[in-house]
Amino acid sequence: MSESHNRQQESAKARRHRRMLMEWRGIYEAPDLRAFEKNVGDVVGKIMARAGLGERLAEEAVVQEWAAVVGTFLAGHSKPVGLRAGVLQVAVMQATVRYDLERNHKRDILRRLQSRFGRQTVTSLRFVPG
Repeated sequence: MSESHNRQQESAKARRHRRMLMEWRGIYEAPDLRAFEKNVGDVVGKIMARAGLGERLAEEAVVQEWAAVVGTFLAGHSKPVGLRAGVLQVAVMQATVRYDLERNHKRDILRRLQSRFGRQTVTSLRFVPG
């Protein structure tokens, strides 16, 4: 027998037991619904993941913390514009700053982002003109 079929049998058995006690006691006893309870955090987490909101919230957190991670000068010349599948896209206005970020700062910025937000949240950086 399948597990769901066993659950239905147990549920029917519990239902019969409850009815018998109600008749014997002469009072109504509500059914035990604890088996159907779910943690709100689990449900919300699954819904957010299905809707893609988890990545959007991570993107917002990265945008908020960008200046603290890269410093005021680089934050003034760059801005995170998207986080898709762990790749953070950063728009950079000037080609020279973009070149400097690619060559000299990319590894360090990625390391700082990963230590702050987790390795799974930001897996790589991509600097784009913007």
